[in-house]
Amino acid sequence: MNKLLTIVVPVYKVEPYINKCLDSCILADEKLMSQLEVIIVNDGTPDNSAEMSREYVKRYPQTFRQIDKENGGHGSAWNVGLKEATGKYLRFLDSDDWLTNLDKLMSVLQDTQADVVMTSLNNYHEDTQKNDLWQISECHLNEVRTIEQFTFDDFYGKTNMMNFLFSTYKTELIQPLHPLFMEGVMYDDSILYALPFIYAKSYICCDFVLYNYLSGRPGQTMNANVKKKNITSLLKTYQYEMEYISQQIEGLCTERLNSIYCIMASDSSYLLNMLTYLPWREFKGYIDKFKPYFHLEQKEWRRGKMDKRFLKYPLPVFYLLERVRKKLNKD
Repeated sequence: MNKLLTIVVPVYKVEPYINKCLDSCILADEKLMSQLEVIIVNDGTPDNSAEMSREYVKRYPQTFRQIDKENGGHGSAWNVGLKEATGKYLRFLDSDDWLTNLDKLMSVLQDTQADVVMTSLNNYHEDTQKNDLWQISECHLNEVRTIEQFTFDDFYGKTNMMNFLFSTYKTELIQPLHPLFMEGVMYDDSILYALPFIYAKSYICCDFVLYNYLSGRPGQTMNANVKKKNITSLLKTYQYEMEYISQQIEGLCTERLNSIYCIMASDSSYLLNMLTYLPWREFKGYIDKFKPYFHLEQKEWRRGKMDKRFLKYPLPVFYLLERVRKKLNKD
């Protein structure tokens, strides 16, 4: 590996956003720029996004390179980038998002050996043009800590803090897992939530915003209506995530297991809420299939009201209550 950092950028139908995304990967410091690799994966986009991104390869051939492939979905583009990465560290950047303080990240990567480098997130709402800062906890800043020392309490209880929005990963940590991401489905990135608690030895938290996440645009996968329409994708990725985790956790210490079970419970809680949109027979079938993975009773997990109702009531009563609540728009 001759680069310090590889950034993987999948491209598909992002004409309005791609320039801002790739501009954010250009560094004024030529020495830092020479240590950066940006892999653009053209996932068979039908618009001009790929031609626009190809201009960056022409202008900065030592940093940018583009791989063209047939359309296979977000996960397939990430798998290509993961396989081709040559940097010591790796991070993923969706092409409607952008980075700030990349130079600060590069400086940190020069001086650390941590397996995971965590930074703050700015969530920009396109519909309201407002920013929502998800700040890394002030606990243990700039201090390399073991994964066993990690606690979600330091991160306001958020169990997604190890995902790609907050994290830059040591490439050797996840590249051997290729192909890692499910292909042809949405929400393929959820597998990253638990991986550091299985494979990583250390992490470090930094006190600056790196990732700027664009939300609120029509058709986005995190849009609530899109989620409901694509519950099949959600179920497939959930099953893949839970089966993968279950196969890898044997022999892990209690601290790592507690973190993993918290993630599983959090994901189960989210899935449980989405499943209650389904007709009863489908809902019951999926509950029977996935319940062994739920871990909602995990003592480290701060259960929400819906989780408590699920554990308290018989399944038909719980289902009826949730359907009524959704009709009344109380949840």
